[in-house]
Amino acid sequence: TLRNNSAKSIPLNIPSVMNPNLSPFSNSGVSLKIGQEIFFYENKKKYLLLTVTPDLEGDTLYVNDLIKTRKTELNIEK
Repeated sequence: TLRNNSAKSIPLNIPSVMNPNLSPFSNSGVSLKIGQEIFFYENKKKYLLLTVTPDLEGDTLYVNDLIKTRKTELNIEK
């Protein structure tokens, strides 16, 4: 489950699956294969958010928190 706990919509890109736009404070249930990549956008650039691993099965991923952490790792300023 992809969860958006923020007050902003979050556009994502999941190649060959879908391009969801997570609404504020919403969940999106998706089934993804191991190795599937999920991307997010910042300043019109696409960045890798995560690659699906077996340990994620059944988890709720807080996408807004993951993006915040990833932006820090990538040194992307707000």
